[in-house]
Amino acid sequence: MQFKPNRRLTRRGNRFSSLFAALLLAACNEPSAPPMPPPAEVGVVDVEPRSLALVLEYPAQLKGVREVEVRARVSGILLERRYEEGARVEAGEVLFRLDPDPFRAEVARARAALAAQEAGLSQARRDRDRILPLFERDLASVRDRDNALTAFESTEAAVAAARAALRTAELALSYTDVRAPISGLTSREVRSEGSLVTAGDDSSLLTYIVQADRLYVELAVTDTDAELVRAALASDHRGQVGVSIADAQGRAIAAMGTIEFVSPRIDDATGTVAIRAVLDNPDGVVPGRIVRARIEGINIANSLVIPKRAVMHGAQGAYVWTVDAGGQPVPTPVELGALAGNDVVVTAGLTAGARVVVDGVLKVRPGSPVNAVPIAESTAKNSEPGSVQ
Repeated sequence: MQFKPNRRLTRRGNRFSSLFAALLLAACNEPSAPPMPPPAEVGVVDVEPRSLALVLEYPAQLKGVREVEVRARVSGILLERRYEEGARVEAGEVLFRLDPDPFRAEVARARAALAAQEAGLSQARRDRDRILPLFERDLASVRDRDNALTAFESTEAAVAAARAALRTAELALSYTDVRAPISGLTSREVRSEGSLVTAGDDSSLLTYIVQADRLYVELAVTDTDAELVRAALASDHRGQVGVSIADAQGRAIAAMGTIEFVSPRIDDATGTVAIRAVLDNPDGVVPGRIVRARIEGINIANSLVIPKRAVMHGAQGAYVWTVDAGGQPVPTPVELGALAGNDVVVTAGLTAGARVVVDGVLKVRPGSPVNAVPIAESTAKNSEPGSVQ
């Protein structure tokens, strides 16, 4: 039996073959998928323990080492002021004069009273000297002798009291010249000429004197920084710790001072710790001035330090990007400590040898590998013309 092909099926098969060939040809002509982009290049630092020098900067106020009140020690009318307000005075210099006439009169009265008592003492001495020989020869009674001795001793005591009264009157007279108790800078007068000054109350205050050849620098620091200062002062490098001061423009205005007091307690109102340093003031910086104080000479040994620009902040706190051995970036939460210029101490979250992304942090994507380049090399490449930042 001879097989005859079905022309209808043959034509349909030819059409399928042509369609398949067309599809195959179209597939061959499609462009290939683009290649994966290269890993982003980032600059990293290898974290290793090292010593970090800290400079703690705070606002501070300057105060004189001694600030004393000048008060009148006797009551009277203020006659004159004998100093220029704001000028420097020396210890013992007369600053004010009170009316001395009442006190001079009191000195004269006390001197006259002393003279009368001394005259009485002379008479009592003569009586005693006359009675004693008579008593020895039984020409005077025991009562006569005792009366003579008692009169002499009583008058002698009266003379001593009169001398003390005279000394008191002379002191009161000397106090009418109100003198500077210390050398320093004077303030404005509190009482003007003609005022009634009463010793022992508020009206006795006449002015103030500030000893300005040395100054106190008073700071209020955080308790964390206060612990650093205490540790530095207790170390073998105590002599390197000091305080310098500068004005608002950053110009140094005095020599380095030494820290002499760190408060053992935290102030309840401010939550800070008081620190006081003392420094010489040969240039006459005015006390009361607000300055910038820098505590220098503090070193933290074996610290893990990274640049501040490597630190990111998210909802869970501070973190950095680290790069593992496979080049994958890993977000790593960290706890931060002291700041020193552009560096910051990491107190928790990192270990020695960790590779932390510093440059190109914004290029990092979770799950995308990166090309970690040491920070020095990365910086050099980015400085070339035409480099991609």
